[in-house]
Amino acid sequence: MKKGKTLCLVLSLLMLVSMFAVAGGQEEKKATGSQAQAVEEPKELRLVAQAWMLGKYKIEEAAAIFEKDHPGVKVSISKVDNADTTTNMLQWATGKTNSDIALGGSREQAVQYAAKGYIINFDEGFFDDKIKKEDFFPSFLELGNIEGTQYMIPITGEVMFIVVNKSLMKKAGLVDANGKVLVPKTWDELYEFAKKTTIVENGKTVQTGLCIDWGTNFMAYSYLACLQGMKGNFFEEDGKTIDFVSPEAKALMSIWAKLVKDGYTPTDTFADMDAGRTNFKAGKVAMHISAASRWVEAGDLLGAANVTVMPIPGTDKNGSLTYIHGAVIPKASPAQNLAKQFLKERLLDKDFHTYSVNKYGKMSPLNSHYTTAIADEWKMVIEATKKAATTPLYKDFARLDKGMQVELQKCITGRQTVDETSINLKKLIDSLDKTTGLK
Repeated sequence: MKKGKTLCLVLSLLMLVSMFAVAGGQEEKKATGSQAQAVEEPKELRLVAQAWMLGKYKIEEAAAIFEKDHPGVKVSISKVDNADTTTNMLQWATGKTNSDIALGGSREQAVQYAAKGYIINFDEGFFDDKIKKEDFFPSFLELGNIEGTQYMIPITGEVMFIVVNKSLMKKAGLVDANGKVLVPKTWDELYEFAKKTTIVENGKTVQTGLCIDWGTNFMAYSYLACLQGMKGNFFEEDGKTIDFVSPEAKALMSIWAKLVKDGYTPTDTFADMDAGRTNFKAGKVAMHISAASRWVEAGDLLGAANVTVMPIPGTDKNGSLTYIHGAVIPKASPAQNLAKQFLKERLLDKDFHTYSVNKYGKMSPLNSHYTTAIADEWKMVIEATKKAATTPLYKDFARLDKGMQVELQKCITGRQTVDETSINLKKLIDSLDKTTGLK
């Protein structure tokens, strides 16, 4: 009898265990299905790009190709005027986003997001056998890197050069026996070139010898690129602080002021940052210090055979300066994997870049994309890009950028001496937080 009771008890316990196991299995299966459903990415990819990029790149076409290659996926595109850090900050701080890829801007914007943990780290799950870090131009990739971590992927790159109107140089006798434009090796030579190509009629300048981009978007780039050429770097001895006090820095400021004083270089870019590009494309400027891409862009109006580039004095040996526009993916995006896929398949695709390289001179960040580059000058531009310097990342760079515009514009127009400008800029940079701002 006792044995029968024990057997019944054991059987009852086994039945209970079996019931809980089945129920547990069902619950586990239900939870697993729910979890899978929760992590499944949406089929919509939202791209927000700076407006100018939609005019220089076939982004809509890239989206259409991606949708065709991935049935069921919808890519929507919206635009902003500039790198819209304020809107992104407000959204991303609350865990929301209207974009899965934010396209445009540089690491000065990206570091603000990275410091707060709002954007993904591309070192995790992005680079592979098809897209390797070594495929990129080092300087372009560096401009998306913050303290050793890749927070931004470069999409388009630029390098500082002198864009040249070959026809105007030929009229001034500044070509060799084969019709090739002569290249000034020093700033004194460049001054003489500017003098020879400036034409004044009835007291009015009808042709400008040299234009330098000194506007709000280029003053720092122009200064750093020119100083890089003159001394081989643009830092003080600490290798971190931008130099405004060396003999080379003062010589650069002096020659800029002399060019303006003598009427060979205008200051119209102070008020209109596009004045140099506009006047060059109109055939009224012989030489223009700006992004190399301006040479290809101007070819549509002036004729491709009438425009070229040459290095800013010293940059052929010491390297020039590069900058980028890149892409970031917010952590708030529910479509991060889809966003990475779009970057790899379309925004880093050779065909996508070939059009913009040949039409607008916009540089692809990848070395392998230049086999179909049309213009002969690309070889020179590529070599310069490989050894180019990058703008240092300071937390207070915005203050420095504004201060450089104010102080250098005073110096260039003769309202302030070179020594006064040097002292003021030295005080400014010593007062800045020159950490990256990441921590």
